[in-house]
Amino acid sequence: MTPRRKGLVAVIGVLLVGLGWTFYPFVTSPGQMERFCESLAVGSSLGQVRAQAEERGYRASSLLEGRAIVHEPRSFGRFTCNLQFGPDGLVSSAYAFND
Repeated sequence: MTPRRKGLVAVIGVLLVGLGWTFYPFVTSPGQMERFCESLAVGSSLGQVRAQAEERGYRASSLLEGRAIVHEPRSFGRFTCNLQFGPDGLVSSAYAFND
């Protein structure tokens, strides 16, 4: 193989890996976020939910009027878990696809 062809193959390979890395969250995140929402225990505090979210690389918003959102930052917030808190902790969690 000529040096020019090797260089072209290397560039194409890097581009394909980059595309795969970019679009991977859009393929895997829906199921992962849905399982995360289902795994949250009723009565959990916001701190506990945040700790679980951070373990998975998610981000949790601040509590506002008893509600918070956990989102997957690599997918630009497309896949979220909407949380409702009451005086005794987490009341409900629901997966949402924002498209």
